[in-house]
Amino acid sequence: MVIKAKIDLLEEEIAKEKAKLLETIKQKDGQIETLTRRLESSTELTRMIVHDLKGPLASIMANLDMLISSEMGHVEREILETAIQGGDDLLNIINTLLEIGQMERGNFELNLSVIDLAGMFKATIGKMKSLASQKRLTLKMDCPGKISSVAADASLIERIIFNLVMNAIKYTREGGAIILTTRDGIAKDTVLIAVSDTGIGISHEYHETIFDLYTQLRLPGERKANRQDHDAGTADKRAAGSDRGKRRMANVGIGLAFCKLAAQQHGGSVWVESELGKGSTFFVSLPTNLIPSGSDLI
Repeated sequence: MVIKAKIDLLEEEIAKEKAKLLETIKQKDGQIETLTRRLESSTELTRMIVHDLKGPLASIMANLDMLISSEMGHVEREILETAIQGGDDLLNIINTLLEIGQMERGNFELNLSVIDLAGMFKATIGKMKSLASQKRLTLKMDCPGKISSVAADASLIERIIFNLVMNAIKYTREGGAIILTTRDGIAKDTVLIAVSDTGIGISHEYHETIFDLYTQLRLPGERKANRQDHDAGTADKRAAGSDRGKRRMANVGIGLAFCKLAAQQHGGSVWVESELGKGSTFFVSLPTNLIPSGSDLI
């Protein structure tokens, strides 16, 4: 009789605890649902703001272009060209954010065509030559004829290459080198795009997370940066293998996240091979069996 009473009391306590637990779960579910709605609302608002910025910026860029004339002095032209380059960079960021949103939502459509990788390399080197010269960097390319072209979305691939070269310039020491190459892929029916630099390198712990949006990684650096570093936003003259001096946080931003999503849209992938103080090589693997838009094979 005593044992039964104890069992009944225990069952009653268990029932009470179960009820409390279910109520807690219900409350947490409600909180999660509320937070999810707020996040979706915030994301949509951000998307609208970013989209609305595109129009006014395009108008500013068009008017800046109209101001350039052959009668301008060297200093004035340089100032105006710097402003235009800044506008181009901002417009690229806006387009990247919008496209990342589309790719994450799964409603981005590829516009496939046969693209000339060698031509893209040359065009990118031409655009980045002035920036690279500020740090006395050498830009080279090695693109064998047999794998110089591939069916892909030209806009996405062009911007993948641009973002990778921009990062290489940013984190390569003065006097270093950056090489753009293509080679046969590891898997069958794939081609590799590689951007190698002699920069400060990336610790192995960041090799995966560096492709996440807004990732920050801790980079070794000197206590003071020179004027050129500040102006170019570079990590020049950093003692990559040393713990001396303060370490700084580098905001990788959206460029590498875009590269990852854009490669995945093609059924490809992206990764990095790097060691601190020994430079980095970013690889983009793309399939070679995609069929261009408008092809008779579709």
